[in-house]
Amino acid sequence: MRCPANDIITNYKPPLFMRLDILPIAIIMVIIAACVVPGCLGPGTAHITSVTTDKDLYHSKEIMNITVLASSQGDMSNTTLRLRGIQDRHGDFQLDLESPVNLSPGLNTLVYDHQLPSCSSCSGLSAGTYQIEVELIHNGMVISNMTHSIQLEQ
Repeated sequence: MRCPANDIITNYKPPLFMRLDILPIAIIMVIIAACVVPGCLGPGTAHITSVTTDKDLYHSKEIMNITVLASSQGDMSNTTLRLRGIQDRHGDFQLDLESPVNLSPGLNTLVYDHQLPSCSSCSGLSAGTYQIEVELIHNGMVISNMTHSIQLEQ
């Protein structure tokens, strides 16, 4: 003979949110979800993956097309891209640009055009190889940089 009181106790199943056997699985699911969503575990990050120009050799007054590829994860608001280079003999940079950028998660393509100066002794630029330094600045700190060389002729 069965006791009705025992039946009630032995057939009791707690609600899903109270079952301890499901707790480890739930914790693992939350950790995986946090790792998949960019920026959920902390501040964002970004780095420059490449810097290219449309040509390697330029002449006076030509337009140089600069392409910067930057990879980003998480919140990258308050980010600036700085392009600086082609330093003349007086120490002045003929390319000096700071541009605010909105980086989306993933690969970002940033394109800039710059008219090159005259290549002559009067302008302070001789024919030769010049460096372009590219920096990603986030909240006032350089987080990534890369250089690219070009040739400049008369």
